[in-house]
Amino acid sequence: MPTLGKHIIVELSGCDENSINEITEVEKTMLEAAKQANATIIKSVFHKFSPVGVSGVVVISESHLSIHTWPELGYAAIDIYTCGNTTKPFKACYYLAKKFKAQKIKATYILRGIENKRKNLYTHKIKIIEGNINVLKVLPTRIKIEKYKNGNHKKDLLLVGG
Repeated sequence: MPTLGKHIIVELSGCDENSINEITEVEKTMLEAAKQANATIIKSVFHKFSPVGVSGVVVISESHLSIHTWPELGYAAIDIYTCGNTTKPFKACYYLAKKFKAQKIKATYILRGIENKRKNLYTHKIKIIEGNINVLKVLPTRIKIEKYKNGNHKKDLLLVGG
């Protein structure tokens, strides 16, 4: 079951306030995360809010990484979206959680652009991952997505490339 894209919606909690409030550090960290994911960087744009907070995006050939920070809450909202099979979005996710010193992470992993020929549409599959940063260290390169249909249990094992 091929997928057109991998989308990770990341909630980082308990982040170091300074690490998510300095625009130059946030941009540098996001650019390095893109490199960690084996992505091709095209451009980055970041903005510092007053009195606190940073928002920005790194445009990559394979799609994008974006961030919005609330330093006063120790919180960062991050999107990592990649297309193709050469990138490793969870490497970017782990790198960001580590650099921002997140105490907790919740990641919603969405396999997007899955063709359903029978219904003539594209759809997605979702997996939710949460815990501390160590949960990202042990992710497999294959994620099991279970489907239930008419009471019959069917399992699909998808290659998703961590």
